[in-house]
Amino acid sequence: MAVERVWKSWGYEEILHNGEYCCKKLVYTKHIASSMHYHDTKHETFVVGAGSFIIETAKELRERTKQSRLAVSGSFVILPPGMTHRIRCVELGFLVEASTPDDPLDCVRLEASET
Repeated sequence: MAVERVWKSWGYEEILHNGEYCCKKLVYTKHIASSMHYHDTKHETFVVGAGSFIIETAKELRERTKQSRLAVSGSFVILPPGMTHRIRCVELGFLVEASTPDDPLDCVRLEASET
């Protein structure tokens, strides 16, 4: 089975599976933050495999008010549908995403990626 690589502003994601569930490896090659966004239906779990990241989330669903937490190797974060979030790379590394199926149309971007 071939792994699909999708290039992003912060690095790339390797889509390992996207069917009944989704599994991706998100590899950060730059110290950058993803866009601030949410998904109406996607439920995500991220596990840090290497490096360290600041996970910014909103206190309420679909809100922009942020709270931050440092995620290091072995730590994880669970994001229910509607939870606004951004991943900011502190130390280069990767995260593994396990989620419900990924649909590019189910992504509402509130703020662009930042350096």
